[in-house]
Amino acid sequence: MSIVMAVREWVRRDHRQPVLRFDEAQEQRFIDSTHEARIRHFMVSGAVALVIFNLFLLSDWLMAPDTFWLAIRLRLLVFTPVALAVLYTPWRHIELVKAMPAHRLEGVVVASGVAAALCLTVVLVVTDSPYAGMYRCGLLPILVYGTLVQRFRFRFALLFSACVVACHVASVGLATGQPSPYPEIEVPAFLVLLIVAGYTLIMNFRMEKEERHRFQQKERQAVLRSELEASQAQMAALSRQDALTGVPNRRRFDELAQVQWRQHERSGECLAVLLVDVDHFKAYNDHHGHPAGDQCLKLVAQALQTALREPDAALARWGGEEFIVLLPHADVALAEAVAARLCAAVRMLGLRHGGGGVGGVVTISVGAALACPATDRKQLPAVAGQADAALYQAKRDGRDRHCMGAGNGGCG
Repeated sequence: MSIVMAVREWVRRDHRQPVLRFDEAQEQRFIDSTHEARIRHFMVSGAVALVIFNLFLLSDWLMAPDTFWLAIRLRLLVFTPVALAVLYTPWRHIELVKAMPAHRLEGVVVASGVAAALCLTVVLVVTDSPYAGMYRCGLLPILVYGTLVQRFRFRFALLFSACVVACHVASVGLATGQPSPYPEIEVPAFLVLLIVAGYTLIMNFRMEKEERHRFQQKERQAVLRSELEASQAQMAALSRQDALTGVPNRRRFDELAQVQWRQHERSGECLAVLLVDVDHFKAYNDHHGHPAGDQCLKLVAQALQTALREPDAALARWGGEEFIVLLPHADVALAEAVAARLCAAVRMLGLRHGGGGVGGVVTISVGAALACPATDRKQLPAVAGQADAALYQAKRDGRDRHCMGAGNGGCG
């Protein structure tokens, strides 16, 4: 099933907006549509985060001066080289990163955020600074940046937040330094971290939900636009098609004829116009009834279309029981051969004509005229007029025959 068909089915059925998961096919389309943008976003936000992360060396110096050289080693000699390698990879091997599954990419970015939190946790565990309890608030920027700026998918944001909270707990439970002179701030600090984690997760959830909703709306609009365009194309086709016989109508014939006329002006070749009329059609209608008359026209149109084998030749309903044929790259011999073939095709249908048809069956008369647009001064309406005159000559000569226009040939 194509994407358009799948989404069209989703649009038509009653549905509730999913929370953070589509069905398998739509989920994959959502991932594919956002994958490259998320790679670019992770690269930019990751570079900014790395700069901010190292600026916190100033905080290390002020809040935990006894472990400042440890902080330098962790931030500049351990974390930064790895982070630069991760950031460099998409620049150097973008196709490799694009081919990476979305969940794996998300996992790498989450791991980098957790690693940043662990660096601060190590400092907090070993420092003897009396400000260690207050410095645990340094985990808050890491938490907020990951969930709201880098915008992990919610399930990854949930995992990331849990890891940051665990780092806070570890920094208290595993601390080897001097006890904090301000133990009363530990519980409020932990509660603040939990509250911020909760708020940022709620915001992260809403952002992803809104992103998915926009994706749904975009797909729905694309389907509706596709259906509208298809409907417009169908209406345009119907406006150029005869409703009864299914062949092109007079409007469509005029368009095709103008195109062929200009082409033949440039090429210097000639073309022919054949006007076809069903013999004694009024008598057929009177005898057999109008429904039978409609069926007769359908069968005649099908027979003419089948018999018309020439490339680029066009058949159209001219009006009433008349049809018109445009025959490109023609000469008198070809026009006469095609006209004779059309007469024979309708005659071979063997449609009984109880109203006085030639030989008791439905037949046609054909008038043909030739024109060379590059040299003739006459226009297409004049050529059609010559074909019409030839058609009436064929009728006067007994019907079930064809005639060429004046100066083009005779009747047969």
